[in-house]
Amino acid sequence: MSVHTIPVGAPGSGIDVVVFDYGNVIYTWDAVGAVAGRVPLRDWREFVDTGEFARWNTLLDAGAPLEQVLDQLCATRPGRPEWPRMLRTYWDHFSDTKTGPVPGTAAVIEDLLRAEVPLYALTNFNDVLFDATRHLSPLLDRFHGVVVSGREHLVKPDPAIYHLLLDRYGLTAERTLFVDDSAANVQGARAVGMRAHRFTGAGTLRAVLIEQGLLPAPLD
Repeated sequence: MSVHTIPVGAPGSGIDVVVFDYGNVIYTWDAVGAVAGRVPLRDWREFVDTGEFARWNTLLDAGAPLEQVLDQLCATRPGRPEWPRMLRTYWDHFSDTKTGPVPGTAAVIEDLLRAEVPLYALTNFNDVLFDATRHLSPLLDRFHGVVVSGREHLVKPDPAIYHLLLDRYGLTAERTLFVDDSAANVQGARAVGMRAHRFTGAGTLRAVLIEQGLLPAPLD
């Protein structure tokens, strides 16, 4: 089955809530933006490829304090003192990773709001960094709820964070559509019974929402 489709149900099949991922669905995140011009690109790529940047970033997303993560990195890779310095640079200049709104998503969200579809967000995001950059997406203030992994000390695709979202807001899994750019996170949502769409662009998302009866078809 294509990753662009909803795995269960048919057009108009009872979805009445949409849950958005944040990074690279609503607003772009490009990690290298924080170190551009501050760390040689070759060195940064080595850290990403062999220094397990994704591992350390996941710990930050789970709400681990920066100093704790840096200490673990130092202990794990004592021969590479430049890597903790790079991770601190990434943290200190995190706002530069936010390179702009994802094209078209804001318009889709506005149309869903006009259609009075309840909206939520579920994001893997360090809570300190999220709070520092939330102002970039004022549309989030119109969402019914936002779950940030760093506050909950849980990260997608752990089933527990999806259940937390559903339980906290009284959502029914099979009536909830989850939108995320990560295949693993989409599969995680499906595993707990949610509908899910892997985001590849606002145009395809709009088509899915129209087919599910959440947005009207264009009149032409």
